[in-house]
Amino acid sequence: MRFIKYHPRSNTFVIEKRAFLEEDVVLDGNVIVGQEVKFWKNLIVSGRLELGKGSIVQGNVKAESAFVCATAKVLGNIETVSELVLLDGARINIAACEGDIRVRPGCSIGSVKAGGTLELVGKVTVRKVEPLTKVIVRAEK
Repeated sequence: MRFIKYHPRSNTFVIEKRAFLEEDVVLDGNVIVGQEVKFWKNLIVSGRLELGKGSIVQGNVKAESAFVCATAKVLGNIETVSELVLLDGARINIAACEGDIRVRPGCSIGSVKAGGTLELVGKVTVRKVEPLTKVIVRAEK
């Protein structure tokens, strides 16, 4: 794919900003997604995912860990193993993580399940917290 570059030393794929990907994207390694990238289907990553500011994933996301930048949207589910971080204004339909989830102000989540701790900072909208999820709520500093 011409929008995706690979850096072998760090095993990292970089997807150019404003790229448009209409098929499932499956990458074995870490992935850095530029700003305003549109995924029409699923995004599956074996390593760490950094989803760029304003990017949209219409399908589901799977990764070892994920860092979702401001105003990014995942319209399907996002599943991670070790960690999930949502920055200001991110929108997620369903979030599940075996580890910890940290959510910044202005985020919106339909349903969330954390195997570790769910940390909500500032004003966050969460419609449903799954049973056995430990929640910590903090004021914005």
